[in-house]
Amino acid sequence: MSLTLPIYLRGRTFVLHFRIRGRQIKRSLHTTDPQIAKIRALKLLMVVQMATKGDNPNLLDFNINLADVRKYKLNPQTGEMETNGTPEDHRNMMEAIDRIGIIQGGFPKTGSSKNTVSGSSKGIKLHEIGFTLSDVLGKFKSLKKSLSEGTMTDYDATVKQFDEWSEKPALDEIDGEKITAYMEWLSERGNSERTIDKKIGTLRALFNFAIKHKYYIGENPAAERNLLTRKQKNSGGLNFFKLEDIKQMFDCEAFRQLATADPAFYLITVTGLITGIRVSALAALKSTDLRINLDGDPYIRVKKDKTAAGTRDVPIPVILHRRLKTFLENAGGFGFTARKDGKGASDPIRKLLNEHLEAVGMGDEELTFHGLRKTLNNFFIREKVEFEARCQFMGHEVDHVNVAVYGTAFDVHELAAKVLPSQEKMLALIGFE
Repeated sequence: MSLTLPIYLRGRTFVLHFRIRGRQIKRSLHTTDPQIAKIRALKLLMVVQMATKGDNPNLLDFNINLADVRKYKLNPQTGEMETNGTPEDHRNMMEAIDRIGIIQGGFPKTGSSKNTVSGSSKGIKLHEIGFTLSDVLGKFKSLKKSLSEGTMTDYDATVKQFDEWSEKPALDEIDGEKITAYMEWLSERGNSERTIDKKIGTLRALFNFAIKHKYYIGENPAAERNLLTRKQKNSGGLNFFKLEDIKQMFDCEAFRQLATADPAFYLITVTGLITGIRVSALAALKSTDLRINLDGDPYIRVKKDKTAAGTRDVPIPVILHRRLKTFLENAGGFGFTARKDGKGASDPIRKLLNEHLEAVGMGDEELTFHGLRKTLNNFFIREKVEFEARCQFMGHEVDHVNVAVYGTAFDVHELAAKVLPSQEKMLALIGFE
């Protein structure tokens, strides 16, 4: 009869998985050989049985004089050690501790500053330290300097929520079942499918980072756990404006009055439509960002955006360039206050946009400022602006070897020649003068 043991292959090693008094225990067996895994599992289970079931022998049962017994005491919580034996006994115990490895919850503490130094203690590999998601997030921040403040805010919030919900487990204690339970918990609290996917995406990214940098050995439990398909993600939440919507919204007396009543909102909205620059990047513009190259082509220099590809030079028609630069020189900026959490200045602009859409009978269309960006790109497609030019103009990264490795970016003069005719058509459509 074959022997059945609570072991399974996880990633590159067999793992022993059992419970002691209701507490779940997992222990790597450090082998991919099933026979060796069984032998090691039996040895561990025998020790556990003796320690927990009352079968551990008493030295008095063996007629041993306790005065002759050399003792070695170890407190795993503090790291304090004490022995009444010989120096040889001490060396033997230190070797035994090295073979045992890290004791979860013992010394050094998981997640303490002693575990966040570069490298690892002698005899202990990084993945054996027992990093938590919070620990990995700290490593992630220290190495990923280019990520936006808004992205880091989202990561912080998600990891804090997950740790509070799950009582801050080590990475090797987070499996697919725990990810599913977290998703169900989020759903019960009213999170949408898109929000759940975003939070699980954060966990997935941190696990990928941990695997890549050897903080964790095993499979990513958050891999392929999306609720929405790629098509659903791309189509949901951010509607296009139809061209007739654009005309209704811009080419009307209510909007023309805003040129005087609220010139900041008026100009930032027109500029968003004509340049496709994201709202927070627009709100951060200064007059010095409005430039003209040696060929006489006006453009906007975007110094900070959501992505690296978003930092770019964007051609702009002369008539809009002049009005925008004059306004920014006089006002010093658009005046929209960015949120303290790094999410940009979209809130006050969204509020004003919703009020205007309501005023012109479009309040129930679920349209957003970002929808202007999608509308412009779609207009470029209809106008036959080539793919590479659209991507560079909109700040989209092209992940193809022909473009990324063998191609070069258009300069402002070349890009302006490709997009300016379409931009001027859009300005004519909205009656901008």
